[in-house]
Amino acid sequence: MLSYAGTAMRLWHDLDRPIAGRRVPGSVPVMLASAFVGLVVDAFVVPTGFNLAYSDAQSHLTIARRLFDTASGAGIQQLGTVWLPVPHLLLAPMVLSRWMWHTGWGAAVLGSVCLGVTACCVYRSVARWGGGRAARMVGVAVVVINPSMLYLCATALTEPVLIAAMAMCLAGLSDLATRRRISSPGEVAIFCGIPAALAALSRYEGWVLCLTGTIFVAAVVWRRSGSWSRVAAMVAGFAGPPLSAILWWLGYNWVVFHDPLAFFRGQFSANAQQAEIVANGVSTKSDLGASLAALNLAVSSSVGPASIAVAALGVVGFILSKRRGDRGLLLVAAASSYLFLVVALYAGQAIIWNPAVRSGYSWNNRFGMASILPVALLASVGVQTVEDLANRVGAGALRTVVRGAVSVLLVGVLVLQASWFMQRPAERSQVIKEAAVSWQADALSRQAAVWLGRHYDGGRILLDETGSANAQLPQIGLPLRQYYLQADGARFQQALAQPEEHVRWVWVGSKGQDAVRTAAATTSFQRDYRPAFANAAITIYVRTYE
Repeated sequence: MLSYAGTAMRLWHDLDRPIAGRRVPGSVPVMLASAFVGLVVDAFVVPTGFNLAYSDAQSHLTIARRLFDTASGAGIQQLGTVWLPVPHLLLAPMVLSRWMWHTGWGAAVLGSVCLGVTACCVYRSVARWGGGRAARMVGVAVVVINPSMLYLCATALTEPVLIAAMAMCLAGLSDLATRRRISSPGEVAIFCGIPAALAALSRYEGWVLCLTGTIFVAAVVWRRSGSWSRVAAMVAGFAGPPLSAILWWLGYNWVVFHDPLAFFRGQFSANAQQAEIVANGVSTKSDLGASLAALNLAVSSSVGPASIAVAALGVVGFILSKRRGDRGLLLVAAASSYLFLVVALYAGQAIIWNPAVRSGYSWNNRFGMASILPVALLASVGVQTVEDLANRVGAGALRTVVRGAVSVLLVGVLVLQASWFMQRPAERSQVIKEAAVSWQADALSRQAAVWLGRHYDGGRILLDETGSANAQLPQIGLPLRQYYLQADGARFQQALAQPEEHVRWVWVGSKGQDAVRTAAATTSFQRDYRPAFANAAITIYVRTYE
């Protein structure tokens, strides 16, 4: 018992030890502890099935599984073009087990790893800028003691991967700006550029990070070296990996879909999905006030009001700080997602609904979750400001007491915030509210999925997975090679034209997008198939002959 206590004390003191080269003492314990917190939360959430509440989460699981389990030929072309590829590539090894895919545990494990990486990188960034133990731990606590973040990390949504990649890039940029020796272009490429490339191929907010990160690198290297050739080499080191990644994505779309911009203007692209919404006048397009109101509520309800209040203290500390230049540029890079969303909402390229703009509606509020990075960094600046003031007052013992009291107080405030969220999570967190609304709306689809998974006894299945009500493939739990899906292209169209020759089971949704519904209304279909299951949302037909 004493040995465990001694180990814990050594780890605690590691959190305040000076940095030696690239090593930041305490990084590994922080990462492991944060990942463990994520897994503990997963153990409560995953058995309920609520981790699959978002239809997009089920679609991400399906894309990852489709890379190796499909009737139309496994391969990278199964990534599709609707979403960027890195989250699916990282998720694919986690869903090799059909059980891990069916339950969503594969995504939950990946999300816990992302949580650990994010917390570790926030910790390292704060340490690089001179933050002590209290500042580091408050920055970590903003990330880890957050119900919305913990819930997202239990799902297959893309935000955890994006946030982890951005945090890695910010940690690398912090190292570049604060270490004694100027980094080489190769080091910048490895520790900053590659994480930026991962972010760029996770969500489009990552593309803005590539721009703000390039500006940061150029400014820092010019300040430190005064050499334009050095600036050019370092910028090339940073921008090379993400630029290559973006060009690869354009080339992939060109080769697979015969249009380098298929991800932007394709049939199932976000742009196509949102065009009708914009046309109906229910977006924030061309309204800066509404765009900011929707985004700010999404951020505040995701990150939390107490975290933002502590970050506001950090803004004051930043203004009073003597090292505003480089750190200010880092905070701009950390806020890349927020900046991107302001422009996207105003341009009508993104939609966020919440009570700030549409009473009673909640959609895409998880987009605000990436703003937890600048909030965590600013919160640590606030704590560091208090620490600096304490260092100027009284004797060493008094300084230690003040610093300890501040860290305990602020972490306690974050714990109380989490408790406040969890009293009414579906009201106070727009992220969890949206999940709860989706969970309730998809109850009938979930019922149909459970029925098919239990009663399936062989044969192929025709299903249009592109409608949100039909995105239940993980919950059905059957191998994807048993289906004819929209993702199968020509094979799906053949089965749609002559289902009686290809499939035994047909899943038909009564509402929304469903290409199968028209085929199921024909006289020949009604002759060859009978309803085996039906509720108000889904009808499952089975062929009347073998």
